[in-house]
Amino acid sequence: MTWGVFWRSTVLQPQKRAVCAAAVCALIAGFAAPASAGEVATATGSSRATIVAPLTLVKIQDLDFGRIVARPTAGTVTVDQITGACSVTGAILEVGTCHYASFAGMAGGRNMNARISLNSVVNLTGPGQTMVLDNVKLGTNSTISFAGNTNANGQGVGLTQGNGNQRYTIATSSGIFVLNVGGRLNVNANQAGGTYTGSLTVTVQYQ
Repeated sequence: MTWGVFWRSTVLQPQKRAVCAAAVCALIAGFAAPASAGEVATATGSSRATIVAPLTLVKIQDLDFGRIVARPTAGTVTVDQITGACSVTGAILEVGTCHYASFAGMAGGRNMNARISLNSVVNLTGPGQTMVLDNVKLGTNSTISFAGNTNANGQGVGLTQGNGNQRYTIATSSGIFVLNVGGRLNVNANQAGGTYTGSLTVTVQYQ
């Protein structure tokens, strides 16, 4: 399955540039049929390389909730923004491999500041009832550090509201940094099988 990647660069004001990248949040429900004895199965993989240019932001991987088995009652699947691991509430079953969304950017140099924001609620649409992705969070890592106050969960103040009020400092000598994003998917009771997708946008304003 292939998803499109969208990004744009806009000059907001002198000496400042904002860049955006969109990640498709994908939920895949369903199972492959087992092969019978004597059958031959083949698979093709792919290789890729991502080139990060200065003052840009590119998508590395999508936010994926794996394969989910819906039940007569609602539940949630949460992808941790730091570890990428899944946790489930309710009677639903999560049987696939989860991982957080990842983006890579490059500032003009070490200790450059940037304001980062993301949309905190995303609708995933597909063959059945729309599912809501909420509690979207940016994970901490060694490439960025908070340049202001944090809340009790270690998140930048204003971050999950998507208003760009939290400032970060690029901590790597190369200026290259990584942003990992997780969230909570709300699965409806008796959710119809199929693939559900939505767009998650991260915006970085370099300063």
